[in-house]
Amino acid sequence: MSTAVSRIEKEFILKSLSEKAAPMEMRYRNHWISCTLKEVNPADIVLKFVDIPKEALRVGEKVDLFFKFRGARMTFRSHLIAFDQEEARVAFPKGIYRDLSRGYERVTPPGDVGISFLIQGEKVELNFPKSASYEVPEEPAATANFDASKITNLLQAFREKARELASEHKIVMFRERKPETFEEQLIAHTGKIFLYPQSINPNVPEKDLVLSAKILSQEEVILSETSRGKELFDVLQTIAMVNKEKERKGIIQELYCPILFHQYVVGYLYLVMFKEGGVRYTQKVVEFVSQFARLLAYSLMVNGYFKGEPVKEKVEIAEIVDISASGILFALPREQYESLFQLFMDLEFTLSIGGRNLKIGGRVMRKFTDQTHLYIGIMFLDIQEADRLFLMEYLYGTTEVPDFYPSAEEWDL
Repeated sequence: MSTAVSRIEKEFILKSLSEKAAPMEMRYRNHWISCTLKEVNPADIVLKFVDIPKEALRVGEKVDLFFKFRGARMTFRSHLIAFDQEEARVAFPKGIYRDLSRGYERVTPPGDVGISFLIQGEKVELNFPKSASYEVPEEPAATANFDASKITNLLQAFREKARELASEHKIVMFRERKPETFEEQLIAHTGKIFLYPQSINPNVPEKDLVLSAKILSQEEVILSETSRGKELFDVLQTIAMVNKEKERKGIIQELYCPILFHQYVVGYLYLVMFKEGGVRYTQKVVEFVSQFARLLAYSLMVNGYFKGEPVKEKVEIAEIVDISASGILFALPREQYESLFQLFMDLEFTLSIGGRNLKIGGRVMRKFTDQTHLYIGIMFLDIQEADRLFLMEYLYGTTEVPDFYPSAEEWDL
């Protein structure tokens, strides 16, 4: 993944390149134009064309510049301010990016490109809290102690094991009630485990920390609270009060493990250990509780606790952000589609581009959101060779993958 250079580095790099009249490659639409860096000004950069451009340039349009500096491939995006047959003036770049690792560069989509696909699976709408996490219920491996088909036996086996691990334990479901306490609201919002003291107390010795991405960190707790509109001062005050109350009760460790079904937190498993004769929970305890939560979610599903309906949903309203010969990034309305896409899911879709419909198989490799949109990045896995060549020609104006990054030796830098 590329990284941005600092402001000071950016200015130094451009100054060094201009002193050497360093070669660059300008990408304008799907055309490549060779040029050299002639002049760097506070508001713009002047580029000298190696040959007169055959393409009809237009002021205001985006351009991407590619070059090498001290062996590192770099790029920046700008727009045309002015040009003639010999040179072009582009806006001073906001950022320069190094360590370009993509086999194909991403480009702004042409005006006639579109994407459509079918999402097949189980659409679930339930009256439980929605979290930021997602767990697909899967049939677990058979064990001697836990039988997912018999909930009564399953719960009894858990209670027997929990008695060995905790002073008190319980299973709480959110079917008849909503999350109320500080801890319940946290796990319902994040879908992660709340483990006291490390989730809210900065003074836990390193040797006592349980290292797991499933456990809420102090930073995640604060972010979860502030992202729901709470003031930072109030959040810190609440955390201090919760810490104080748990110390008053003599709690040495406390665990809330959410039971996730798709994006819903349907309940949680609770363990608490008091100081008198108590010991801290280990990694194995956390893994056991997490595994049982998944097992219970699956058991509830096969026993009819949840109801979903199989659907095939056709999606045709995606807004394409950028595209390359190896992948595509597009945006959809967040509220409508967020639960339908999961990281690393495979899907087939139709890419309509250049008057052709390309059937492509891909995998979701990126998923992120803003206030209104869901952004999905798909890596192409299955595309016909003729379609791949057509896509490269359409996007880049060539079916070759030339090295547009001259070596540092050519510049003597």
